[in-house]
Amino acid sequence: MGKRGIKIAAFGIVCNFLLFLVKLFVGISSNSLAVYCDSINNLGDIFASLIALFGFIFILKSKTNPQKNSRVQALCSFVIGSIVAVTGAYCVYTGLERFIYPVLVSYSFKYAMLILLTAFVKLVMAMVYIMGNRKSPSPVYKALILDSFLDFGITIMAVLGFFLIQKLNYAVDGVFGIVIGLIILFNSAKSVFEQAKYLINN
Repeated sequence: MGKRGIKIAAFGIVCNFLLFLVKLFVGISSNSLAVYCDSINNLGDIFASLIALFGFIFILKSKTNPQKNSRVQALCSFVIGSIVAVTGAYCVYTGLERFIYPVLVSYSFKYAMLILLTAFVKLVMAMVYIMGNRKSPSPVYKALILDSFLDFGITIMAVLGFFLIQKLNYAVDGVFGIVIGLIILFNSAKSVFEQAKYLINN
């Protein structure tokens, strides 16, 4: 599992870094908080993939017993969930701030299509993680799979919010930022509690 896991984690780092750059550019250029929060979410995913990478490297190098390997993977999943939870909390805070102090957002069809494309990249990443998990089941893969599908939904929501900006009051951007943050926070907190329970009981 180690070598395959290292390659898949490295794949995740590269993809998330590129997605972060694209969404950050669009978020700043259009002043869209929803897209900006989505980019910060991808930044958190970079660190999550780095944790997964270090975990797989440790398993490969240490050659420890299966029980210890399971604890290492659970610990990695716990850290990944914690990073994502912090990202969600940041998005909620920023969304509240934008809702209270709304600013003008510049809608662009070209930007909307670009962000929509990044959503499907996340689906491809999820498929890669699923294939990796089928060959070598791991809670780390499961965390990355959940995060990828969650990110797909979040990005679709960001595109929807971006589109609605031209139809409704621009304060809706803050609402979408809050919703995105809460979804990230809730799902990551659930993962953190599950892995913490496993670590305590084993």
